[in-house]
Amino acid sequence: MSNFLQNNDAATNQIQNSSHVVIGETRYVKLTSFRSKWLTVLLSNEGAPGKPVSICEYTKTIIINSQNGYTFFKIADGNSEYVGKVACISDDNVDKYLLKNPPSAAKATLLVQYSNMETRTKSLPRRDPGYGGHRDEILDQQWGVASIPGNSSIKVTLNSVWGQKYSPIPRGVHRIMAPENPHNSNMTDFYVKYAKDHGVGEVIADQVWFPIELKGTSGNSSRYVHIGNLSEGCVTVYDLNRWSDVYVFLISHRIPETRGKYVGYLEVK
Repeated sequence: MSNFLQNNDAATNQIQNSSHVVIGETRYVKLTSFRSKWLTVLLSNEGAPGKPVSICEYTKTIIINSQNGYTFFKIADGNSEYVGKVACISDDNVDKYLLKNPPSAAKATLLVQYSNMETRTKSLPRRDPGYGGHRDEILDQQWGVASIPGNSSIKVTLNSVWGQKYSPIPRGVHRIMAPENPHNSNMTDFYVKYAKDHGVGEVIADQVWFPIELKGTSGNSSRYVHIGNLSEGCVTVYDLNRWSDVYVFLISHRIPETRGKYVGYLEVK
């Protein structure tokens, strides 16, 4: 049977028979073995599999039916344009990627404390899959220190592009939104390769960027929590080996009564 998860990671996973699903049952996306942490599903096209789209972990789904080898479900919450639409995956993959464990409703806060400003810091080059030493960028970094429960002193950069429209994120308490869609891999692929080649470890979810809703605004403020060495006014996790901790913490939470649009809070001091 074909595997309809159009995903590089999917090829490494064996297809298993799905148990009987219950119509109307609520399930949540969980991708234990996927490095990308995006699940590619097929939008329903008049009851048949159609356009492939991606949804993030812990997206709420409601099972509708199973027919012709596919299980159809409603994308019931989140921050993507596909909320409310019907999608499907092959029956064989339902019990592997749609689980019954919901995200935590406990308050999740990413704390960030401003630290020093450092001039002429060597960083991995942006948008350069080769990341060769002769291509390293020299940037002025506004550093910060982030912390999550059980994991402190995570090095972040709050800005490294100066003289343009970008500036470090303001102090205060902001809201962090659920990921909308996979970001361009050309912006982060070299971090994955660098980490692997230099013994840093496996980098997961590099294409997952969490939008920030700045205090006093509504919706995506074009600021993000993401992995990287370059910051255009975002909270950019500079410590490549700590990104997975930040990702897992944020993605596994949702602010109650927001229909899955928000994962937690960003407190900047």
